[in-house]
Amino acid sequence: MDWRQYAGRCRNGAGEASVTTRAEQTPSPGIDGFALTYTAQGICKSFSGVRVLADVNVDFKAGEVHTLLGENGAGKSTLLKIMAGVYSHDAGELRLNGELLHGLSPRDAQRHGVYLVPQEPRLMPDLSVAENVYLGALPRGGLRFNVGWRSMADHARELLSAVGLHVSPHSLAGDLSLAQQQLVECARALAHGCKVVFFDESTSPLTAYDADRLFQLMNQLRGEGLALGFISHRLDEVEAISDRITVLRDGRVVGEAERGAITRAEMTRLMVGRELAITARAAHEKVAPAKPVLDVQHLASPPQVKDMTVQVRAGEIVGFAGLVGSGRTEFAESVFGLRAFTGSITIDGRTSARPTPRKSIDRGLVYLAEDRGRNGVFAEVDLSRNVTASTIRRLPRKMRVLLGLSEERSIARDALQSTRVKAATMASPIKTLSGGNQQRALFARWILAHPKVAILDEPTRGVDVGAKEGIYEIIEQLAKEGVGVLVISSEMEELIRLCDRVYVAYEGRITGELLGDDISLESMGRLAVGAT
Repeated sequence: MDWRQYAGRCRNGAGEASVTTRAEQTPSPGIDGFALTYTAQGICKSFSGVRVLADVNVDFKAGEVHTLLGENGAGKSTLLKIMAGVYSHDAGELRLNGELLHGLSPRDAQRHGVYLVPQEPRLMPDLSVAENVYLGALPRGGLRFNVGWRSMADHARELLSAVGLHVSPHSLAGDLSLAQQQLVECARALAHGCKVVFFDESTSPLTAYDADRLFQLMNQLRGEGLALGFISHRLDEVEAISDRITVLRDGRVVGEAERGAITRAEMTRLMVGRELAITARAAHEKVAPAKPVLDVQHLASPPQVKDMTVQVRAGEIVGFAGLVGSGRTEFAESVFGLRAFTGSITIDGRTSARPTPRKSIDRGLVYLAEDRGRNGVFAEVDLSRNVTASTIRRLPRKMRVLLGLSEERSIARDALQSTRVKAATMASPIKTLSGGNQQRALFARWILAHPKVAILDEPTRGVDVGAKEGIYEIIEQLAKEGVGVLVISSEMEELIRLCDRVYVAYEGRITGELLGDDISLESMGRLAVGAT
């Protein structure tokens, strides 16, 4: 359960919070009355000689949500990107209502009515919302070569209202929240008349409330006869929204089921190929009394952070919980040197008045950002350079000037092996890796910095249930080596699984501190809504 949903229960005094389920209704016959079907037959795909998809057969039909489930690297996103024209396939066929599609590009896919809503919105931040909605298909005005700006804004306003977004079409896209940008992506699909819409982990960066709004829209589109594809690592979402589920493992289809015909345990077993049990950290081992390696006193960074005091000791895993807007990420960014603040920050006994990211890293504090795509990986840069990016000034050099490339690769290789990253070659751009492997590569980057303190913001975001345990093992190993770890997480079960202590924040202030067996769903939920 997402702890934000549980906190909602505590705030409202209601029963169990749940994701909005699809409407119980007879599926629509499809757009314009015909039975829309988009089919992938015998699809195969390799990257750099590594097989990603092998003979995959799957179809998407009008009036249903078809979910692809699997571990990171199972091939789910690759399959949808092939069907949306982002990637080409090595073998197999794509057929839309029986018509064979050749040489598909994203523009061709849109012409055929196929659109992919990505995990991270791809809007142009300096263009208006209306311009983003009609990007690539701006309506003509009265003259042959001008744009009908007024009609575009009017039509965009109607589309935005249709997807439940009430903002001015003249607003800059970059000023919208992440959830609002996702809805603009959906409006863009409708603007192009798309009949098949894929959602590739679109709920991953969203709050529980915003994800629920997106599901309401998906239910609406399903009722209007669109064929919807969906990818998520959150099994409660999969159970709530899906009409059909197809499970992939190692690039092959290993299971298919109708909604309600498969249990969560069976989904997990098909995904990882074995039974998986997640247990709490053994006895929440007590850390011997010692001076904190991170001591933050009365930190304020208005308006999000008002007054927070947090301490982390060597070898301790400390959790940080709170609702969206409670100031957790802003706290971490201030400590790392990304935001101005008042208060004091002491790292391993040294107090810094004006930290910067470079100074923080040099003093032994590292920060794994929540948004991997924007603030973590260098997407177009090779895997090796991504790993060594934080320690480039410490790398061995020839004649004190030139980097020793072979030594750099060797250092990166050892770090990647320690976090068990799976990659065909370290020379490939990191964007070719699955989300889980990208996250492990970022852990490898920070391990190379030999930290004394590690702040990890949503360390398992976008990571499947099988890969989560591997990341938990990395975090626990850091603690065993004496690193003080602060984990910011929106999943209560994750904090219970990992932490010795948990701080809970509400509206920029710490409302409570929980230790050991007192770390529970109920206690975190109460504190997260302001109770003491």
